Amino acid sequence: MSGEGSAGRERKAQNNFMLRMWVIDQLGPIAEDLDWSPEALATHTLFELSLTPHQARALGGHWAELSIDQISELRRHKNLTAHVERLAAHLQPSALRDQLLEWAQARRYLP
Repeated sequence: MSGEGSAGRERKAQNNFMLRMWVIDQLGPIAEDLDWSPEALATHTLFELSLTPHQARALGGHWAELSIDQISELRRHKNLTAHVERLAAHLQPSALRDQLLEWAQARRYLP
């Protein structure tokens, strides 16, 4: 599949997040390298999202009534947040961790 366009960029972001999460899970965080920092991964993940957890959950509650484009956007958010629950376990209590946990809850409502 081509890596061009928004679909390619989204796929690359998702793969990047999942690889970074795997390394953090398996080898632990590396404080001096932002690629393997849970805080950096959390920040990068949240930056990629255009909806808030509340918006995504509200739309996801009636996703079958939405347009194909809206459903695709919800799927994009679900894919980009696949790692957030595991990532939150690597963070100290903070606003950042709370946002990830909100996304973990919102994902349950997404198609």
